Formats: sequence, structure tokens, C-alpha cells
Amino acid sequence: MSYSRFLIAGLFGIVSSTTLSLVSAHEGHDHGHAHSHAAPSTETLVFMASEKESGNSFVANGKTYRWEHRAELGKQSEAMVAAAKGGLHNNADQDLTTNEIVTVVSGHGLVTLDPKLTAWTLVADQDEAFAGGMNAHGADCFVMDGKPYWAFASTNTGEIVVSERGKIVSRLSTPAGTEFNNPTVNQYFADGGKFTPCDVVYLPQAKSLVVVIGYTQGDFALSAQYVDGQWQWGGPAWGGKTNAGGPFSTAHGVQVISVDDKEVVEIASRGHARIYGYTDTGSMIRMPGADKQYYIELPERSNPCNLSHHGSQLFLPLLNPLPDTSGVAPVLVVKDGKPVGRLVPAEYSGLQYMRHMHGFCPVERDGKLFGVVLSWPNGGENQAGKRNDGQIAVFEAVEVQ
Repeated sequence: MSYSRFLIAGLFGIVSSTTLSLVSAHEGHDHGHAHSHAAPSTETLVFMASEKESGNSFVANGKTYRWEHRAELGKQSEAMVAAAKGGLHNNADQDLTTNEIVTVVSGHGLVTLDPKLTAWTLVADQDEAFAGGMNAHGADCFVMDGKPYWAFASTNTGEIVVSERGKIVSRLSTPAGTEFNNPTVNQYFADGGKFTPCDVVYLPQAKSLVVVIGYTQGDFALSAQYVDGQWQWGGPAWGGKTNAGGPFSTAHGVQVISVDDKEVVEIASRGHARIYGYTDTGSMIRMPGADKQYYIELPERSNPCNLSHHGSQLFLPLLNPLPDTSGVAPVLVVKDGKPVGRLVPAEYSGLQYMRHMHGFCPVERDGKLFGVVLSWPNGGENQAGKRNDGQIAVFEAVEVQ
């Protein structure tokens, strides 16, 4: 997701440039979550109790907003619903030039939601690869040299795909092991290390892509550069799994924001409920809300699949339930490193099978905030008779008077 939307004040304010300070900075779905972090603080426990009473809501700028399901929005064809039900493994992003919401549904194809959020439609004249098994596990819409691009991290096909409205212009597959300025990362790929991309983001200042590969023993963040009309691996690479001395336990989502006119790469490490921040060269920076550690420590049992911003709010779709969400997963809302609310789609009529959150795309329309939510169907649970579906739903944040 491009950070230009993050700089818009909108309804919920912008992040102060002083909140961060630079200090130097299915396929492989591993659903076991042994958390090594400490128990949640008293402040976190108070939040969880009060939020359970107040329901699906969050606080921004001293105001409380409740989430209302807008069932009349985001209409889908029967074919899209059927493909998503058992195969949705996605996130979505907004094209900032057209205001469409963009994603790829495996087995169905590349789809967009119109700017008024009315209905999803297949993109005309799209490359046949989009309907041939590709998914949008990670999605990023960006503008480079005046042209809009849609990039996807496809776990199904093991590649990064960059397209111009459905026309694929570049693909990135497994690195050879000679491209990066990190010998450990190079050696990993030279030895045949696995490449399963979880997410991708474009850095406008650095003019590079950053890709995270949390579904591997490597668990790295990798860079790609635009050279001679093609994206190529090369430049900074960092990270690694905790059991190998690295910071990550399944680096699953990546995002970029701008702080003091510097790019900050945020990475959601799902397995141990942390959000890290880095410079574009891989130096760690202190995240807002962090104490002695540099990363944000989320509430116990959180496992963020992706991350997105609107104003100063950070939205985190969680894979699995929290202790007080009655066995279904929420989208957690965080500000300055602390939870300020949540959305539990399965608590709404008709959405009871949205049990595992995988994507959340916040968008503003006419001064109102909407959230496009994507759930993931746990195949093991479905086989055991505990139904959960891949679904997409649209919610509106309505101020509580």
C-alpha cells in the first residue's frame, strides 16, 4: 500500500513526525503460534475488557466510531463468491489514480471494486495467469514515473507479479543467491532455499520493492530494483527467523509510511505478535508505542496477517481469535502502539463464517471511513466440520453520538 494515503489527515488525523525517531532502521501456512512474548500489560487487559462491552468500535481523536456492515456494498458475482469461499488467501489495495480496490481471487481472476464500493468486476483483457491459480496474498498499488501499477505477492504460484491494469509487465521468482548485499541471504538462496512471497510494497523515495518471505526457513525481507525496464532482485536484504538469530517469526505483511520525510518499512511478524520498523536499507528503527524494545508488542495471541494505515490508525487483521472474541478473529485497531478498538466481522448477521481475518483495506469516501475486510478459510477446520469461508465484506465507521 502506497504511503501517500497515510499522509492525508482525513477524519482521523495524521501521525506526528515526532512519534518515530530514526536510530541508525494450503502453501506454507504455519498456523502454530507459540508466543514467546510476555503477558499483556494491565493497560492492555483494561482495553480488552472495556472493548468487549462497547462492541465493534474504535477511538480516534477523542471520538468513538462503531463499525456498521454495509451489506449493499461490495456485490460479487456467484462465480467470485464460489471461488473465494474455499480459496481466498488475500489482501487488497486501493489504486490511488482511480480509487478502485484491487485484488486477485485464485481460480477466478483479477477483480476491482468500483470507487463507490458498489460491486466487484473482473478486469477486462487481463492476463490469463490471473485466473490460472494466482492469488493476492499481498497486494500493493503504486505510481512510478507517473504510471499506476498493481503488484501482487502470490503464494500459490511463488512469484511477485507487477502489472499495468492486468497486463503483466514484470515477474520476480526465486533469487539465484548472488543479488543482495547480505551474504547470509545470498547463501540461503544459493543453497536452494525456498521462496514463498507473503507481501510486497513499493518504496517511492527509494524506488524499490520490498518483499517478505515469512513462509520459509529464511524469513527475510528482500529488495528489488527497476533496471532496464524490468524489476530485478538486488540491494538490501535483512531479517531471518528467530531460531537463527533473526527478528522474525513469519514475516507476513509489509507496509511503508513516511516519517520526517523518511521512508519507514513496517513488517508484521505474525508468529510472535510484533510490528517492526526499518529504513529502506534494513536498519531497525524504534516504533511508536515501543518501550525498551524497538518493536510494537501486540496483545497476547495476536497474529497479524497484514497491516494498513488510515491517518494515525493502524489496522491489523488477525488470523486467529483473541481470548475474549468467542472463537473468531478480529481486525485490531492500534494507535501509537496501543489497541484502541477492533472489528469482529463474524459477529454480524450473515458473516458468521468469517472466522479468520487475512486482509483489511481502509478507504475514505466523502469524509467517511470504510474498511474492506477479507477472511481466510481454514481448510483443516472445514474438514473437521467447523465451517469457515473466504469472504469479502465492506464496513463503515460511524461516529457514536
